[in-house]
Amino acid sequence: MRPRDLLTMPLESLWRRKTRTVLTTLGVVFGAFVLAASLSIGQGVQDTIDRESHRDDFARRVYVSPKWKSPGPLPDDAGPKVDGEMSAGRRERLREALAAMTQWSNPDENLVTLSRERLSRLGSIPHVDRMVPLVNNFGFLFLGERSHRAGVNSARPDDEALRRRIVAGRFFDAPDEPAVVLSELLAYLLGITDEADVEGLVGKTIRIEFRSDGEAAGFGLYLFKPSGTVSRDEAAALDKVKGRLPGALEKLGLSPAEAQVLRDALGERPSVEPHVQTLEFPIVGVIRRPTSEEQKGPWDPLRVDADVLMPFQTAADVFFETADRSEQGASQAVLFVDSERNVKEVVKQAEALGLESRSAIEFIERERLIYLLIFGGMTCVAAVALLVAALGIANTMLMSVLERTREIGVMKAVGADDRHLLFMFLVEGALIGLVGAGLGLLLAWGASHPADAWIQSMVLNDMKLELTEGIFVFPTWLIATVLIVPIVVTTLAALYPARRAARIDPVAALRHE
Repeated sequence: MRPRDLLTMPLESLWRRKTRTVLTTLGVVFGAFVLAASLSIGQGVQDTIDRESHRDDFARRVYVSPKWKSPGPLPDDAGPKVDGEMSAGRRERLREALAAMTQWSNPDENLVTLSRERLSRLGSIPHVDRMVPLVNNFGFLFLGERSHRAGVNSARPDDEALRRRIVAGRFFDAPDEPAVVLSELLAYLLGITDEADVEGLVGKTIRIEFRSDGEAAGFGLYLFKPSGTVSRDEAAALDKVKGRLPGALEKLGLSPAEAQVLRDALGERPSVEPHVQTLEFPIVGVIRRPTSEEQKGPWDPLRVDADVLMPFQTAADVFFETADRSEQGASQAVLFVDSERNVKEVVKQAEALGLESRSAIEFIERERLIYLLIFGGMTCVAAVALLVAALGIANTMLMSVLERTREIGVMKAVGADDRHLLFMFLVEGALIGLVGAGLGLLLAWGASHPADAWIQSMVLNDMKLELTEGIFVFPTWLIATVLIVPIVVTTLAALYPARRAARIDPVAALRHE
């Protein structure tokens, strides 16, 4: 047979049975569509996660916080004593529970804090570009004759979100700059009511007074005012009352037994006057509160909103100047790693210091795994669809062999051998796979445009995140895979009918009606 006949005769055969060919091809189209869509969106989601996580330093951060020490197994001769008749198991459980309760009541001994020394060690871990301690404090801010209680937080000079909120002056130039940025609201509470006067705050000096209890006698005294925050004079008066309470127990109308109970609870620690730390800083800028839109998005410990902002190194130096805060330690530290591939190693190094450590890269990897499982399931659906299509093709080709038995006998009688017939039937299967794969791929590509627009609008409305690129992607490897896999499947499906056609006896075929 001529080579041209080997190609044209399969086409003519498929054309003669148009309805059957179309229905068989539709199965391949559906399988190829699902395969193309699952691979496309799977790769696109992976690319989007990588792209969005690399848009800033989010994936290179390691968050470190204080951690409670593990009590570990208690020696038989140590730990709290448990009285009573009970089983050994119950006695051990109670000992461990009492030891844990003691641990929580003695944080100074059982909590690994972010002390100045540990912060320094965190900053010296290999691959750590920068260590940002997060400290927050409360004090009284004085501007002229007016004062107000204010929260003081550390901030990064390179925080673009904070820079965009500056309404007067500037933001910080360096992490150790001795300066503050004042909130617009605090300025108003301090008497700066006219907008024209806000710019005049820049360059002025404010005084901040921090008060710490030190090792007080143990009494806590608080004043709650429905009208607002406690003033500086009220706080100073409360400190005096608190310091004098241990010596005035007899004057409170307590019985001698009740007064003795409180003395025993206080122990023999002397009453210490609160430590007052007074500092002065120039105001370099005024910042507004974040809008509701700016507050949306995932929680970020670096996103601060306080009455007073200080560069993080300056805030840490101020925080650690008093002994009680030095023992208390910072609330958290953020490590910026030079590369994502080193994040896990930095996490291990921080945990080796006894601290709680976590990173965004762990969340990103979990998200990748979830989407991999989802789109792996979609690929399995595509494989099932292609398998069903393959069974349909095999059935169609077997029916074709039965219907064309006499035609096959004629072809063999005029010189067609077994390999010619085998080739023609395999070409028919391959053509169905090629057309079905091509149409399925085009259908997936066409559907990707409205789907991308819908997904981007949904992400923008729900997460306030504007995706710069589409979720559906069609790289070269994906196009080749979607075209080749259905062709291979349909060709294999046609193999058995083709071999059966090639084995037909021409004499018996010519007698077939």
